[in-house]
Amino acid sequence: MTKPVTWSPSAQAALDRLQGKLFCTTTEAGAVLRYDHRTIRKGIEDGTIPFVRVGATFRIPTAWLRAQAGIGADA
Repeated sequence: MTKPVTWSPSAQAALDRLQGKLFCTTTEAGAVLRYDHRTIRKGIEDGTIPFVRVGATFRIPTAWLRAQAGIGADA
């Protein structure tokens, strides 16, 4: 499981952290896409961003995130 993010990562730091991970947090997704994590949450709530719920948190598939950012799976 991914540890909670308690800092504002840069896009590259978030991508480095996601190597080999299937899911990411809203904060990590926001860093990669350069959106505020609240915008990511809104996208989850209105159904435009795929997610899985883990307890009280939302996790976004990294494959979807990489596709949205235009980054290949092996990058």
